[in-house]
Amino acid sequence: MNKRIISFIYRLLVIVSLSTGIVLNIIQTTSVTAILSYYTLQSNIICLVAFVSFVIISSINGRYQDSDIYHLIKGGITIIIAITGIIYNIALMPIGFEMDIIKFNAESVSEFLSNFLVHQASPMLVILDYFFFDHKGKYKLYYPIIWLFIPLNYLVYVYTYSSKGGEFFGIGGSQKFAYFFLDYNQIGYKGVTKAILLMILFILLISYLLIFVDKKLAKLQNRKH
Repeated sequence: MNKRIISFIYRLLVIVSLSTGIVLNIIQTTSVTAILSYYTLQSNIICLVAFVSFVIISSINGRYQDSDIYHLIKGGITIIIAITGIIYNIALMPIGFEMDIIKFNAESVSEFLSNFLVHQASPMLVILDYFFFDHKGKYKLYYPIIWLFIPLNYLVYVYTYSSKGGEFFGIGGSQKFAYFFLDYNQIGYKGVTKAILLMILFILLISYLLIFVDKKLAKLQNRKH
């Protein structure tokens, strides 16, 4: 079995994980609009669209992964869902944050999976896809600036959604702003500004870390050849 077939099968697995997590959250939520307004669901949906596109394109053009646009997009979705996994597991899970007013019951398989897939399994599968199958040494130093677009656009979305009367139902978070660090009513405008600046720095840090790793792996591959 060659690498192209293995990649195709693996990406089908990624698609199953992403789509299952998204669907389970939607069918179990108390508000579809609210659940789809979380960064977690939006990052999972973006990755699902991207991976479905990759699978379709791979059946038409086997060399699509050689293009710069592929690596720009692939690196971007890797970063945005890595943020989902890292922020949830480090900052949100320890304070008991959940995305719905009905707290997930770990004894319910479907409720456990709906949370586990979107926050842990799918982010890890997307990240591992890069390590297993992507050509290394293709990322350019200006890519992280472009990769910031989706996280920053989400901020615009949250405050627009809130200003139009939209609400979230996060346990441990704000009902108006999804995450406590975006809520100026709780931590003030200075607190939110500091949080956003720290997030930008954090995203740039992990983005350039990915580029650093990418270049190191490229050198290792070149030595083997």
